[in-house]
Amino acid sequence: MLSDMIAALGRCRALDRTVVVSADPTLLAEAERLGADTIDEGRPRGLNQAVEMAAGLLERRGVSRLLTIPGDVPLIEPGEVEALLATDPRRHPVVLVPSAAGTGTNALLASPPTIIRPCFEGHSLEAYQRTCRAAGIESLVLPLAGFALDVDTIEDLECLARSGN
Repeated sequence: MLSDMIAALGRCRALDRTVVVSADPTLLAEAERLGADTIDEGRPRGLNQAVEMAAGLLERRGVSRLLTIPGDVPLIEPGEVEALLATDPRRHPVVLVPSAAGTGTNALLASPPTIIRPCFEGHSLEAYQRTCRAAGIESLVLPLAGFALDVDTIEDLECLARSGN
């Protein structure tokens, strides 16, 4: 999955770079071999804390917009990533790409990177929307077919196998 994701992201002209965040040195070495930049999170923090740490670090380095895709979304397509990145950050500082079930979030585009705290996992789409409303942040939900599948179960793996990837 990692190599497919990095390859797809590498074909996106609108994307400056791909960064993989992990505490696993083997995974980080593989990501670097595949052409991604890496951030070693040190001790494992869990997805949300790792994303929050990386978003803060990247924002301090001058990144103004951050696309976060969890590592279990293997069917992303460059054209869909380009469409996501074409959204207007002034109009929608937060763009959410839902899971197939419409309850989870399989991508978060945040402008600036720390405008909203990450809350992936579970029924995160509603949680993100609620947080945005409470903070007065305009968000956009953008369903994209290539982002719909996230691999959490055996059934998800079977679906991935049927897709031919």
